[in-house]
Amino acid sequence: MAVRQPETKFYPDVPSKVVQVRHAGVWDGDELVPNALRQILDASITELTGLNDARDAWAALFAPGEQIAIKVNALGGPCPTHPPLVMVVTECLQEAGVPAEQIVVFDRYTSELKAVGYTINRDSPGVRCYGTDESGPAARSSAASGHYVPGGKIMDTNVRLSEILMNCHALINVPILKVAMLREVGMTFAMKNHYGTFDRPADFHGERFQRGVAELNALPPIKDRTRLIIGDALTAKTHQGSQAVGAGNAVLVSFDPVAHDTIGLQMTGEALVAAGRDPTAATTAASRWLANGAELGLGTDDVENIDLVEVKLG
Repeated sequence: MAVRQPETKFYPDVPSKVVQVRHAGVWDGDELVPNALRQILDASITELTGLNDARDAWAALFAPGEQIAIKVNALGGPCPTHPPLVMVVTECLQEAGVPAEQIVVFDRYTSELKAVGYTINRDSPGVRCYGTDESGPAARSSAASGHYVPGGKIMDTNVRLSEILMNCHALINVPILKVAMLREVGMTFAMKNHYGTFDRPADFHGERFQRGVAELNALPPIKDRTRLIIGDALTAKTHQGSQAVGAGNAVLVSFDPVAHDTIGLQMTGEALVAAGRDPTAATTAASRWLANGAELGLGTDDVENIDLVEVKLG
C-alpha cells in the first residue's frame, strides 16, 4: 500500500506552527458541545495545513487505506482526554475516507478507558476502542498486563511498545493538559502522554525522567508514526487533586511535539497564576525535558522558532 506523505515539516526546516483555537461556546453547563468541537477542529486543521477545506486537510494527512491509532490519556480520575473531542476527531477521519474499523482509540487499560466514558469496542463494526491489555492474543488469553512488542532502547534499557501503536500506519496523539504531581515532570501533555504507550513507565521517573521522556518520543516507532498532535486544554477549571489545568475552552494542534508542549507550558503557567498558585516549579521541571527533546531533534522549545496562530471562535 502506498502511504500518503503529508507536508508535516517543522523546525529546523521551517518555524514550527502551533495552532491554538478557543471557542467561547464549547461548554453547555457540564457538557461539551459537539458542534463547537467540530468548529474548533475545522479551524485548527485548516490553519495548520494551510488548506481551505477541513475535509481536504484531513484527507491530505490520512489515506483511506491506513490504520489510524489515537492515543488518549485515560489516567487521572476526573481529568482524562475528553471523549467528546475524540469522537469528533474520529468523525473527521471517517469523512475524509478512513473506515471506522481502521481507527482505534487506545491507552494502557480497557478498564481505565471505560471508567472515564469511552465506549469499548474490540472487534464489532465502528471505531475500535480498547487498551493495550486487550490488544493481542497473549493478553486476551491471560490476565497479563498487556501485549507489547520490542520497540527500542531508552537510555540503557530495552523497552516494549504497545502492539496497537506498532500495528498502525499513523498516530494521532490526543493528550490532556495537566500539571504533573511529580516534581521532576512539571507538566504532562503530548510527550508525557506516551508513558501510556510503553511497558516500563515506572522505570523512567525520578532522575531518569527528563532524559527518558525525550528518548521515548525519539524512538522511531513513535516519532515516525506521529502524524498529528491534538492537545486537549478544555478542562473547565484547575483541579487541586488531579492537577488538571483549567484552560477552559482551548485545543492546540501541531506536528511538532516539543513546540506543542512549549505552548502548553505557557498555558499551564497562566492557569496556575490565575488559580493563585506559583508556576515556578512546573515551569522549571518541564523546561528541562523540553530542552532534551529539542536536542534530540524532535522539534523546538524556542518561542522564536514557533509560529503560534491563535484563533477565537464563538
